[in-house]
Amino acid sequence: MRVPDTKVISPIRAFFATANRGHSPWWSWLAIAWFALMLWFYGQMIFGVLMGVVMLFSDPAALQNMAEQAGTNASGDSTQMAVFLIIALSFLSFLLFVLRSQFSGISRRIANIIAATGALISFVLLIYILKVGNDPDSAAMLNQLMGDSPAIYALVLMMFPPMAIGLVLGVKFVQKRPVLSLLTAHRRFRWRRLVFAAILVWAIAAVATWIGHVTGASPVRFVFDPKRFWVFLPVTLLLIPLQSATEEIMLRGFATQGMGQYIKNPWVVFFITSAAFASLHLGNPEVAETIKEHSMLTAIGGYFMFGMFASLMVWIDGGLEAAIGMHVANNVFAAAVVGYESSALPTPTIFKIGLDTSLDNLTVFISMSLVCLILYLTRKPVQPQARLEDIFE
Repeated sequence: MRVPDTKVISPIRAFFATANRGHSPWWSWLAIAWFALMLWFYGQMIFGVLMGVVMLFSDPAALQNMAEQAGTNASGDSTQMAVFLIIALSFLSFLLFVLRSQFSGISRRIANIIAATGALISFVLLIYILKVGNDPDSAAMLNQLMGDSPAIYALVLMMFPPMAIGLVLGVKFVQKRPVLSLLTAHRRFRWRRLVFAAILVWAIAAVATWIGHVTGASPVRFVFDPKRFWVFLPVTLLLIPLQSATEEIMLRGFATQGMGQYIKNPWVVFFITSAAFASLHLGNPEVAETIKEHSMLTAIGGYFMFGMFASLMVWIDGGLEAAIGMHVANNVFAAAVVGYESSALPTPTIFKIGLDTSLDNLTVFISMSLVCLILYLTRKPVQPQARLEDIFE
C-alpha cells in the first residue's frame, strides 16, 4: 500500500532510512569500518614518515629525541612486528574481498573466512599499537612540535581525511548507495545550514568568552603574534574542516546509521557514539592536565557533552550539516581565536585563557544548548532522497 506524500517523516528516522537505499547487510558495516580504520592507519604511517623528513631538515635534534623516546619503549620490537602483520593481513584481506567473485562454492567460503580472520587480527593488532603507543611523553613532544612547526601541524591534521575517504569508498562500492545518503536525509547537502551553524557557534562562543572575561571567571589575555599567527592560519582554515568533518562523518554519520539499523532507540546510539568520541580524546593534553586535580569523568565530560549535542543536531535536522558546521567552527575558534595554555591545538591564537575544565564543561552545556535551541526553531522538514514507501515499509 502506498504511503501518502503528506506523511510526516521524523528527521532521525529518515537519516537512518537512507542506509537502506543500497545493499547494507550487517557485515558491510563492519567491513567498511575496518577498511576506513586501515586507511587511517596507513595515513598515520605515510604522514608520520613525512613528519620525520620535515624534522630531519628543520629540527634534527627533536627527531633524535623522538627516536630515543621510541627506543626506550620496551615493546618496540613487538610493535614493529604488529605493524608488519597489520600491513600483511590487511592487504591479504582486502585482496580476497576484491577477488571474492572469482571464487565459488567451498573455495569462496574459505576465502571469506580467511579475509574475515585477517581483518579481525589486524584490527586487534591496531588496538594494541594504539594502546602501547599512548605515551604521555611522546604525545607532549608531538604537541610541542605542532606548536612550533606549521608543517608538522598540517601533517598531523592530514592524518584524518583517509578515514573519511575509506567510508565514502565503502558506502559507494560495498553498500552501493549514494554518498549523499551518508551525509544527510535531504535531497541535497545543505551548505547554508552548515554555514549558519558555524556562524551561530562563533557568535555564541565570542559572547561566552566576553562574559567570562568581564566577570573574571575566565580572564582572557591578548597574545597575538602576527609573525606566527598568519603562518598557521591558512593551515587551520584549510585542514581543520577536513579533520572535524571526518570525525562527524565517522561517528555521527556512519556509526550512527549503522547502529541505528539494529538499535531502535536513537538516544542509545547517541550515547554510544558520544562515549566513543570522548574516548578518542583521552590522550589530549587538556585531559592529562585536568586529571591532576579532578576525576576522569570531569576531564572527558565536556567531550561527551559535545558529542551528545552534535548527535542532537542530527536528530533535529536529519543530517550532518549543522553538526559539521558546529564542529568546524568550534575547532577553528580554539585554534585561531581563543586557545588554552594546554591544548590539543597548540597553535598561535589571538587570545589565551587558562584551563578550567569544570567551568568549561558548564560553558559547553549552556552554549551548545542555546545553539541546539536555535537550530530547532529554524529547522525545516526533511525532503527525503528515497520514496516515502521505502522509508516507512
